[in-house]
Amino acid sequence: MQTPEAAIREYFNALNRSDLDGVVNVFDDDGSIMAQDFPTASGARELRGFFERMFKVRAFSRELYVDRIVDAGALATAQSHTTGTVTALDTGASVELTSRELFVLRMGGDRWRIVDYMFNHAH
Repeated sequence: MQTPEAAIREYFNALNRSDLDGVVNVFDDDGSIMAQDFPTASGARELRGFFERMFKVRAFSRELYVDRIVDAGALATAQSHTTGTVTALDTGASVELTSRELFVLRMGGDRWRIVDYMFNHAH
């Protein structure tokens, strides 16, 4: 059976490949992302739109470090941080960023899916 950490790694692997279907499929049907400087995107349609817009203007190269996971049966929370770059596709300019992330995940069948994901840039 998949672990919460494996689901989070699946998300970042898809993000780094700009894999729209891969990113959206890691989220629960009613999942949400609360990204710094953006309105909350909730549900499959809004998540797809959010990531479509992101992948048109940015490329990601993020390395994941899982700091803590609390697994409470059908729900889990995870704190992590990522390092790496975000590149503007129009200019090719890359910015080094360190971010902090908080995930809430829910077990559905035999796999974990992201219910809520929030991040901000660490300074």
